Amino acid sequence: MYERAAFMRRLGALGIVLALGVAPLGFAGGQPDRARADGPWMMGRGMMGGGPLGGYGPGMMGGGMIGGGFGGLDSSLQRTVDITKAQVFVSDYLDGLSNKNLMIDEIMEFEYNLYALIEETDTGKGAFELLIDPFSGTVRPEFGPNMMWNTRYGMMGAQPGAVRPNVIGAEEAKKIAGEYLARVRGNGPYEYSVNEFYGYYTLDVKKNGMILGMLSVNAFSGQAWYHTWHGGFIAEQEGMGKM
Repeated sequence: MYERAAFMRRLGALGIVLALGVAPLGFAGGQPDRARADGPWMMGRGMMGGGPLGGYGPGMMGGGMIGGGFGGLDSSLQRTVDITKAQVFVSDYLDGLSNKNLMIDEIMEFEYNLYALIEETDTGKGAFELLIDPFSGTVRPEFGPNMMWNTRYGMMGAQPGAVRPNVIGAEEAKKIAGEYLARVRGNGPYEYSVNEFYGYYTLDVKKNGMILGMLSVNAFSGQAWYHTWHGGFIAEQEGMGKM
């Protein structure tokens, strides 16, 4: 019960932080970094979209991260979802999309949630990212870059011509990530594992081989966005596929 209460207090504070657009101390920024001068375009408008997934369901602050699931009132009182159970929940979620071209690439367990990277089976490219509530097992599309920058499966996906080759390459994305972390966090150097998505990259940020967190880089504007909503890293499992 104490663990649950502490989690709720910290998650509530995090929700306020995200709503205000201010990152807590100890994190490397909760809102996207400024666009680079050579960025040809930026994403705009709201958080939800009408991409090929049929939209993202309830909003982040109402029936979403705080309103229900992800620590909401309908969650159980004990953290019960581990990576193995998360794989079942995510597989069920993917089955509901009726898209045979999607599979689970990896699942990572963090302090505040579990994270699943979904890739396309034919291209091997990242499709989208999911969050799994560690109490209820609720699966939701990850907010942030996954919603706002994903040009195939995110809010831009319904717009004609949205899907096009990424302008910024993986190596440049690593360089941008390094510059961003050096400016806002310091204490480098860091190592990176890069996953390419439509319109952006998500990088695992590591130091001395240990995962510290995740950072996304827009593949057109060069903006960097640190994922402050995960908390501390616990464990991961790669190459999972669907059950």
